Amino acid sequence: MSSNNLSGESKMKLVPSLFRITSIVIFLQLLLGGLLTFDFISPEFHIITGFIVFILAIATMVATISTKSSFRTLRGISMGMVALIVIQIILGFETLSSGSSLLAWAHFGVAMGIYAMSVTGSVMAFMWENMTRDRMKPQKEIKGP
Repeated sequence: MSSNNLSGESKMKLVPSLFRITSIVIFLQLLLGGLLTFDFISPEFHIITGFIVFILAIATMVATISTKSSFRTLRGISMGMVALIVIQIILGFETLSSGSSLLAWAHFGVAMGIYAMSVTGSVMAFMWENMTRDRMKPQKEIKGP
């Protein structure tokens, strides 16, 4: 096998893992947001985790785009996640500075959308990984009676 093919295969295996890790960190971020809402933690924990989510989402997007797969839906999900996270960061800082309940609800709604996209991306990437693995396996010849 050529080195290009191997790197392509490793990238294809990286995408589902990145989606899964990103989903887990987003779930943690949602929990921290709830703790922040009820004043159990300071905003710094939520902000730091938010930037970790942003970095993971960018890494997921880059890995998804660089696989050059025919599965465009994953590309769209990963790019949409990054775009929503940028909006989410702006909403988050505006919510902290203004204390607006309306902005807080919008921030929470966008967070739910980001989480839904990450879980959907995880499931689709897992299916995509299994489909490509099955296609790469040599087919067994069926012998007649």
